[in-house]
Amino acid sequence: MTLSFSTQLNGKPTYFIEKIWQSFPDEKTADIFSDFLDGMDMVDYNFSNNAIDMRKKIHTIREDKSNRWKVGNKIHFVINNRTPKRYQFAPIVIVKNIQNITITPNSEIFRINIDGQWITDSKIEKLALNDGFESVNDFFNCFKEDFVGVIIHWTNLKY
Repeated sequence: MTLSFSTQLNGKPTYFIEKIWQSFPDEKTADIFSDFLDGMDMVDYNFSNNAIDMRKKIHTIREDKSNRWKVGNKIHFVINNRTPKRYQFAPIVIVKNIQNITITPNSEIFRINIDGQWITDSKIEKLALNDGFESVNDFFNCFKEDFVGVIIHWTNLKY
């Protein structure tokens, strides 16, 4: 299944491509990385030279109203989806885990529920960073309204 990623949010680069590549084991990527890198040049994406220093993006959060995402699904990581410059920027991987998530922002506090459990501030920070955001503030700038969806994991992490 296709997972499309933004390369910019609020006028800033996301570096999601680089962060997703950091989440893969070296033995999976060593032989194929340069092929994908060449393709990124063709779609005018400048892969950051600082990628090795970036924190990993090890999951993504998405709406899933029709319950399409399941453990065992294949993930096709893409940018520029539904455009002539659509590009699959990483190898196909398998969904290892799905968790339900509810995000409830209000003026004083943001609350997050994962699989029926409200999580603490320290877990909220871990969730935001593991989802590829630079800070909890950046995370909540993306999730400004009530949200119900799933966390799609391609690593063994589970909250």
